[in-house]
Amino acid sequence: MKREEKPILAAVASRTDEPRWAQKCMEWLIASDGKTLVSCFDHIIIRCTDKCQHFRKLHRMTGIPYENMCFFDNEQWNIHSVAQLGVKCIYTPEGMTREAWIEALEMFRMS
Repeated sequence: MKREEKPILAAVASRTDEPRWAQKCMEWLIASDGKTLVSCFDHIIIRCTDKCQHFRKLHRMTGIPYENMCFFDNEQWNIHSVAQLGVKCIYTPEGMTREAWIEALEMFRMS
């Protein structure tokens, strides 16, 4: 029996004391395919609050269970905090990489 594929939704959960500036930067940054960075995501939460609050809001907005979410971050304390919600977390000290993405895909294949 073939496993039914589900679409992958992508979100930004960013903490900054300058949320409007961060949003504007995402509107100005252009990906290699010509799209703005902001257009590459289904949901964007940029606030002064902690990452757990961001994920609680994403959960309320999408209805996606925490255990079906994946979080990439370059700060270990964010990884530890969000993991307590049941989110699958991957530490990316050098930023997002293809290897981290593949690790996430494997993590979900095994669950």
